Amino acid sequence: MPNPIKVLIIDDHHLFVEGVKTILYELPDFEVCGQVFMAKNIDNAIQTLTPDLILLDINLHGENGIEIGARILKQWPVKIIILTMYNQPKIMEEVQKFGFHGYLLKDSTKEEIIEGIREVSNGRNFFDNKVSDRSSNSLPYNDDFARKLNLTFREVELIRLLKQGLRNEEIARRLNLSVFTIKTHRKNIHYKLGINSVAELIYFANQNGI
Repeated sequence: MPNPIKVLIIDDHHLFVEGVKTILYELPDFEVCGQVFMAKNIDNAIQTLTPDLILLDINLHGENGIEIGARILKQWPVKIIILTMYNQPKIMEEVQKFGFHGYLLKDSTKEEIIEGIREVSNGRNFFDNKVSDRSSNSLPYNDDFARKLNLTFREVELIRLLKQGLRNEEIARRLNLSVFTIKTHRKNIHYKLGINSVAELIYFANQNGI
């Protein structure tokens, strides 16, 4: 019997990681060899655990997962699937440009996640065909201001809705996302911009034309 494919999960959302581990534990040909919650621990984990496949989130406590993954691909012979909440085609295009092997949405079904992991482990790429730009008001991804601050489409969209005075529950309904996802986006925005309140966020948005 061949050795199981070793999977390393790099994501700072502990509950989500546990959910993915539960899915993979049901597959005898895969082994979760480890999990990493902080970017600073990634290199040591890869050297020690030698994974075959990495599931990588885009945001790790505010650090850019795409840049981290691109560096990993240059240093180690490993396959990487981005597993993210961001349903944005421009982000997926950037992921493809850097040579990643897959892109899966976190709201995918169990079967879709398994399919994506199996496809990549068998030498094929897997980019979720559900990814679409659901916001006509999103900034283009190459917008210099958004790129400089490492703001995603969804984060800019969320800032605009917060400016309108919408609450988390209202924003979640508007964007067809969970309240937990909205709170995570807000945490990431505050971290990236170095702010601590909605008032500061609205002031920042007004000053910068968002």
